[in-house]
Amino acid sequence: MTALAIETVLVQLAHAGLRLSLAPAGGLAVAPSSLLTAELCDLIRSSKAMLVDWLAAANDGASHAPDPPDAPADWKELTAVYHAHHFNCATCIAAGLGSRYGQRCSAGMALWQAYCDGSEPHF
Repeated sequence: MTALAIETVLVQLAHAGLRLSLAPAGGLAVAPSSLLTAELCDLIRSSKAMLVDWLAAANDGASHAPDPPDAPADWKELTAVYHAHHFNCATCIAAGLGSRYGQRCSAGMALWQAYCDGSEPHF
């Protein structure tokens, strides 16, 4: 399964109101279980190994936390740095779906603040 396919599965699960996390025994935890349908269970089962690998990589802060630019030329550079992190971080992707999904991770929040502080307003 490609990164795009994993992202598609994660977005579908998030839109269904589900949160994924790594279980202590190395498996996959899905909450709340009351929102699981047979179709979503099949989707999770068929993608389980890739989802576990993706979540493990997303939770490894060093693998997806670029530093904000020292002196960005414009807001586009800040955007690129934030997006490089955001689209590889399960926590930040979920936060981007709305407040009910939680907050950005610490690295994502720092990058988001750098972006917000350095960006020009768009009307």
